[in-house]
Amino acid sequence: MKILITGTKGLAKALGDVYADQSVTMISRSSGTDINNVRQWGSNFLDYDCVVNCAYDGFAQVSVLEFFYQNWKNDSSKKIITIGSRAITHKRSDPESGYWAYRLHKQALQQAHDTMLLDSKCDMKIIHPGPIDTAMLQHIDCVKFNPGILASKIKTIVEDSTIKRVDLWL
Repeated sequence: MKILITGTKGLAKALGDVYADQSVTMISRSSGTDINNVRQWGSNFLDYDCVVNCAYDGFAQVSVLEFFYQNWKNDSSKKIITIGSRAITHKRSDPESGYWAYRLHKQALQQAHDTMLLDSKCDMKIIHPGPIDTAMLQHIDCVKFNPGILASKIKTIVEDSTIKRVDLWL
């Protein structure tokens, strides 16, 4: 299976590791590809079997989801795996103001996924993990998923075509 993973660090790196037995390409700004510009690079990966939409950069995940959905929605052999966040329904773990852009972006991602899922023939899933022990959350003191263990759980979820949404708790 040919797998595209957006992101090269944290959970994305751990996903690359658990899929080491497959043909994996990982992309990010650090590897020369800005996920915000999916219309420029996305067509290079349309012959792949699966995209794991993992890298977070504002609304860019929604754009990546939309691009691959538009191109793969009628192909039952394709998989679009989106990494959301349990933050869509939970308050912030640090006591800052009520507005939280990350939550808004992940809520938009969930809404886009749900809308697209209604008429998609490709296998689409969204996975909402709790906090992950990555650089993004190093400043927050809470229980966090180990990226390697979480990546293994995600791989198992991806293999089950009946699963469309999963919330993962610690």
